[in-house]
Amino acid sequence: MKLSKTLPSIIAIVLFASAWPVSAQVDLTQIAWVGDSEAMGFSSGCLSNRVQVDSPGAVIARASGVDYEQPLISDPGLGGCLVLTSLAPSFTQAPSTGQPTNLNLPRPYNNLSVGGCAIHDMLTATTGAEASAGTCRQLIDLVLRNSALHIGSAVQQAIALSPTFVFLEDVGNDYLGAVLTGTVIDGVTVTPVANVQADFNSALTMLKAAQPNGVVFGIVDVTNIPFTTTLPPFLTSGGQLVLTPSGQPISLLGPRCPTGVVACPIPSDTLVTLNAAAYLASGFGIPCAVAPSLPNCNLPLPDQMDPAGNPGVLLFADQVAFLKQRGADYNTAIQAAAAASGYKYYDTNAFLTKLKAGVTVGGLTVNAAFLSGGAFSYDGFHLTPIGYALLADDMIRFVNAQFSAQLPEPDLYPYIFNGGTLGGLAGTSASYVLLNGSETERAIQEIFTPEFARHLASLIAPHSPVLVLGSSGPVEKGHRSQPGPEGP
Repeated sequence: MKLSKTLPSIIAIVLFASAWPVSAQVDLTQIAWVGDSEAMGFSSGCLSNRVQVDSPGAVIARASGVDYEQPLISDPGLGGCLVLTSLAPSFTQAPSTGQPTNLNLPRPYNNLSVGGCAIHDMLTATTGAEASAGTCRQLIDLVLRNSALHIGSAVQQAIALSPTFVFLEDVGNDYLGAVLTGTVIDGVTVTPVANVQADFNSALTMLKAAQPNGVVFGIVDVTNIPFTTTLPPFLTSGGQLVLTPSGQPISLLGPRCPTGVVACPIPSDTLVTLNAAAYLASGFGIPCAVAPSLPNCNLPLPDQMDPAGNPGVLLFADQVAFLKQRGADYNTAIQAAAAASGYKYYDTNAFLTKLKAGVTVGGLTVNAAFLSGGAFSYDGFHLTPIGYALLADDMIRFVNAQFSAQLPEPDLYPYIFNGGTLGGLAGTSASYVLLNGSETERAIQEIFTPEFARHLASLIAPHSPVLVLGSSGPVEKGHRSQPGPEGP
């Protein structure tokens, strides 16, 4: 009798207990985040603790009240941080003299992200000597510290943490180097899909064995960042299109021309990257009929990196189509690997698409517009603390939905109204500024100097040498996704 009366209660308790792990699966006590420059907290072409403290993982950990150790760099940072010095606007680069502040942590960092590293580096590289050239090679020893820890790659160090939750994030370093350099060569600046698929499968198989709960990020679309979408393929002055007497815009000049023609108008569907500002100032891409005093007028904007490291700045329609398809193929492979491992696939493009449309927080709208939108930093490539906080907030919502969890969302006030926990790189009084067309054009010219263009192009180095020595001098190794009218 007593048993029969208590049986429903016992059943209820058992059912409640069996249901509890569903909402308790997300334990952030020991996060392991294996990623790239976005997860590391890069902003405005550099690494500084003023933004690192607001990396996506740090924002998520702070909201949940858990520890999140990172390879923090003291002011003024590494890489020459672009800093807004006046609302004119005027910019300057800080010295690249920052120093690590917690190298002696006796365990792996929670944030094992390294700028410039792609999935293969995350899986296999243990030192700079084994890493891809560029930022990955320069910074990987700072993060992995294998001279002291002797643990292995970023994936192996994540496993050594005995993580309670894992994030695996490579949002595009297998092909974004082609965008930064304007040099699209399959197998050289763009990794074959089969390689990426094999590496994600291996990484997720290893991580799943250590922790079955985690998230893997998708690849970004190259047309979802202001670096590729800010400058039009036409001549501008004061932020306005320069028109012919008949009212037509004047196309910039590029190298895809009939045989014997040095420069010709680029098609209107060409993407012109922000690095073009480094060339336009001296006349590259501008007809002499419009600006005869510029020394390089009537010369084309380059569409390939040269041996000195000066980047190409044009992405023609066939190259854009190739990159978009390659990104989609990467995502298909990553989704399949995620499904096989049980990790949840996060659609990074969906977040960026939402950001382009604008996200309203506290009465202010943040979007992906260069300089004035608030989400992207001065390099047009990496996010600001505001952008990182919005990404973290979106990730928390995603995790809560996918794992039936109740992780707390971050307080966005310090990011929206103060520029970040430490004010970000813009200082505590201004997180971003609203500029008119002429001010934006002047700011772009001031930021994207030839030196800064070379710096950005060096962040993600080619996966194979771009140039080999032929019988008549340096020639391209590999092939372009589709040759221009002049031939390969």
